[in-house]
Amino acid sequence: MTSVIVDVLVGVGTLVAVLAAVGALRARSVFRRLHCLTVVTSAAGPLVGAGAVVADGVGFAGGTVLAIVLLLAVTGPILGAAMGRLNAQRDGITEMETPA
Repeated sequence: MTSVIVDVLVGVGTLVAVLAAVGALRARSVFRRLHCLTVVTSAAGPLVGAGAVVADGVGFAGGTVLAIVLLLAVTGPILGAAMGRLNAQRDGITEMETPA
């Protein structure tokens, strides 16, 4: 039963990552590509990480994977927002001042 759960989690996470990569290749603007990046950091990474934890069990390795997945899930959207703002400033869409 555990191997089925691992296969489903890793399979769905991989499918989400591949679909996001295809979407990033098809997207024309950098802002649309950022949406594909956030799917990988907020969905694919945690799914694959959960599959790794289920496969190995909760121990030192599982705790390390959980810490990495948590760090990715927390910092991924922040990084995406920062990159989007930087590109918007570079393209002249927003002003070059710090947010209030």
